[in-house]
Amino acid sequence: MRKKILITAAVLLVVGATGLYGFYQAMVHGWIRYNEYDTRTEGQLSVGDLAPDLELARVDGEGRMMLSDLYREKPVVLAFGSYT
Repeated sequence: MRKKILITAAVLLVVGATGLYGFYQAMVHGWIRYNEYDTRTEGQLSVGDLAPDLELARVDGEGRMMLSDLYREKPVVLAFGSYT
């Protein structure tokens, strides 16, 4: 019984490693265009520069406001990402 489990684990490991290697090669050679829609470019901001002025939608849905209106009153932290 133990021998069957070890053989199954070894086969799954080999199959998984082969699949990952194949996926990596497909990415390297451009067969899969993982970042096709990534249009980021390097910006002009440096450390210590003021944040660019942004127009943001209000959380309560009552219109929009400028980022400059917020950070005149107190410091502002913008956090982008997923919190799930």
